[in-house]
Amino acid sequence: MPEFVSPLDENFISLKRAALLIAREQSGIEARDILELFKYAIFAREFERGECARHGADSAENWDLPLLRIEAPPKEGFLPRMPVDAQPQEYFAVTAATVAEILCERDALPGKAENWSEFTKFPRASGVMEGALRALGHIPYASFPPKAHSILGDILLTKSTLRAWMVLKGYALPDFLQGVASPAANPGVKSDDDLVLVALRGRPRKAGWIRIEELIHKLRDANPHLQRSMLAYDARKIAATEFDEKDLPSLETITRQMKNILGPES
Repeated sequence: MPEFVSPLDENFISLKRAALLIAREQSGIEARDILELFKYAIFAREFERGECARHGADSAENWDLPLLRIEAPPKEGFLPRMPVDAQPQEYFAVTAATVAEILCERDALPGKAENWSEFTKFPRASGVMEGALRALGHIPYASFPPKAHSILGDILLTKSTLRAWMVLKGYALPDFLQGVASPAANPGVKSDDDLVLVALRGRPRKAGWIRIEELIHKLRDANPHLQRSMLAYDARKIAATEFDEKDLPSLETITRQMKNILGPES
């Protein structure tokens, strides 16, 4: 892992800077809105997915995971006695659970300490970490203290990881990610469409997919001039009367897959 990443290194970008640059290109959206999105992605483990992180790498050595500069373990030799916030620091790959632990250690969790009593006691009961991550993902970014904003905003991502994530989410790529190569995580990935297909192959196929594809073809045959976004919306709406919500892909995912379902638009 890199012990230090230069702010001039073009391969990395902090979440706070990425949020600022993306917001500049999106009318009516502010940087804090993008940071809300990033915060959710961190605690939902979206940056840890195989399509975004380096394939086969040990998590401790994975540069494509989020990186956070935190206190380095003691090493041999002279070490001055410094307060915690002035101790030597290095960059480490972090997961959602690690970020939650750091917020806890630095008294940067939202709300009051007693709200997190089950999370801060050891050993933790089964399911407490998952519950904490789910809560942190859904608590509004504005409710986090300034110290947490600083910690989350300073998290670094490789631009290839951020680009892969935005492609998988179906978001328009900002200028600073144009031309960034796909991550080395996926040998054989040559295009954004390949990246999405790799993602879909790597996760269980929801039960409602076959029905949705069938409905899309039927709706298109009945109304060949209907916009694809509306075909996706109508197909999912019908399927929702036949399947549980957990068995249906999101509208965003369906819309992103319309080219694979119906072929390229003529």
